[in-house]
Amino acid sequence: MKNDSAQQSTLLTTWPQLQQLPARAVRAHALKNCLAVVDAANMLLACELSEHDELSEQAQLRLQRSKNALRRMAKLIDEDLRSGIAADGGDRSQLFSAAQVLGCVRTQAEDLAEARGVHLELRIGAGSLRGDLNGLVEALGNIVKNAIESSPPASTVVVTSSRTADGGQLWSVRDAGTGISGQFIQHLGVPFHSEKPGGSGLGFAVACEIFQLHGGRVCVESAQGWGTVVSVLLPRAEPTQA
Repeated sequence: MKNDSAQQSTLLTTWPQLQQLPARAVRAHALKNCLAVVDAANMLLACELSEHDELSEQAQLRLQRSKNALRRMAKLIDEDLRSGIAADGGDRSQLFSAAQVLGCVRTQAEDLAEARGVHLELRIGAGSLRGDLNGLVEALGNIVKNAIESSPPASTVVVTSSRTADGGQLWSVRDAGTGISGQFIQHLGVPFHSEKPGGSGLGFAVACEIFQLHGGRVCVESAQGWGTVVSVLLPRAEPTQA
């Protein structure tokens, strides 16, 4: 994907400069994502309630997602209060398909996309991987959420997954935003640095740390007026040792 009229800025790294994020910061960002789900679902529900006396089946599903997100927030807070959990505390021995990860991300992000008037398109390929399912859903979900929030209404965010020749996974998220400035791209992955109003930069930092814990690499290609593509390369699923 090239744009001859714009000078692209590309960054390819395994993010060795990242230090492990404090567990409370990771948890706080997960809570923030839950709030975004609740906010988007409730916004859509409010629109439906203004048009109908009763909730439609779709509205009931959105309300259930809102309740599920609130329950997850309560669980995260409870775990935080009892004991600190490191960013790599998940079970990375699980075997699951790429379709499972993208399906969960779709469920988390579709209300936010609809509330912002952005079309979310998923192109799901074959293949499986081994790791922490919830962690990878959180990581990819952060990238997708950023893409949706960076895209104007009526545009499309495209999320793809494909199996590589050696059995790994290549994921990409393409937005239709204004692109990342050349100055700021050097700060990607640094907590509390963000170009987004009210942003903390934690979403991308958390995602990069989780991908790195899974042996992954992240590539960001962006230019002003062209948008941004975030690609993630993950290694093939290795069999567990007896």
